[in-house]
Amino acid sequence: MQCLRHERGTDDMKENESRYSRQEILPEIRESGQKKIEKATIAIIGLGALGTVAAELLARAGIGTLMLIDRDCIEQTNLQRQILYREKDIGRSKAIVAAERLEEINSKIKIMPSAIHVNSENITPLRNVDLILDCTDNIETRLLLNDFCKKEKKKWIYGAAIKTKGFCAFFEPNGPCFRCFMQEAALETCETAGVLNTITTTIAAFQTTLAIQSIIGERMEKKLYYFDSWKHIFRTLTLKRNKDCPVCRGKYVFLNKKEDAQLIKFCSTGRFQFKAKKINFALLKKRWKNLGPVEEDGQTLSFRDLLLFKDGRILIKAKTEEEAKILFSKWIGN
Repeated sequence: MQCLRHERGTDDMKENESRYSRQEILPEIRESGQKKIEKATIAIIGLGALGTVAAELLARAGIGTLMLIDRDCIEQTNLQRQILYREKDIGRSKAIVAAERLEEINSKIKIMPSAIHVNSENITPLRNVDLILDCTDNIETRLLLNDFCKKEKKKWIYGAAIKTKGFCAFFEPNGPCFRCFMQEAALETCETAGVLNTITTTIAAFQTTLAIQSIIGERMEKKLYYFDSWKHIFRTLTLKRNKDCPVCRGKYVFLNKKEDAQLIKFCSTGRFQFKAKKINFALLKKRWKNLGPVEEDGQTLSFRDLLLFKDGRILIKAKTEEEAKILFSKWIGN
């Protein structure tokens, strides 16, 4: 993972004193709470509508270290609600662009972007964080995260939004988990049902508040929060353990599941993801440069409608699976 950080000096410390002053005078936070915030490490999985808002708010609040994780690249349809991205960023890695933007907002915090697809084989670095924000848009990653946090005794915050509605909940190791109330059902997506940008902002802001409360040591409630920004509705539901929950009984199906999908379609971007066992970055870069412009940012290589990641993933923009396979064979090879 890359790290973007400036060294702190005396002038920087003086700047920090004024930077967070409006936050420190809050009786709920004070200087003692701000110190805890600045020492904390938070991981955000998913840098879309929820993740970009939460990341910016946490960066401005002074979270010591932000780990930014997203597998996808920026599309034009993202710009309606994903606040860290601009038109010029289309086609680039979300994790890399988000890190660059946050570095401009707060150069005194540590930012660790990672352009990976989180799975059971690469999730272990999250053991080193204090808290995880779930800002993903797919149920499988969320269930994997729930397994991981339960087993590793990590706190995490669930967030989701669709149409004009949104949900949020804080989970800690000794309480009810996500699987206690949510099954493996396929859900609607923003692509098929739409989403209002005010509900994604609302949910992300609420996630951020819960994150700050947890970091400074507030007592957290076992509740599911429901919002409908269009109908102006806010409700809460007390969460209880489900005696039949497999995760609470120590059965981690998704954590033990091996990554076997070599071809995945991303409905959100109209791209197909291929997984290659070995990728020769230098060779492909040299080959592609003879055919057209190539862009590189340390973790990705971009050429035409292809985005190549160092973890062996290739995103290809295509209308059909067959077209994607043809482009893969043409530009990557066997």
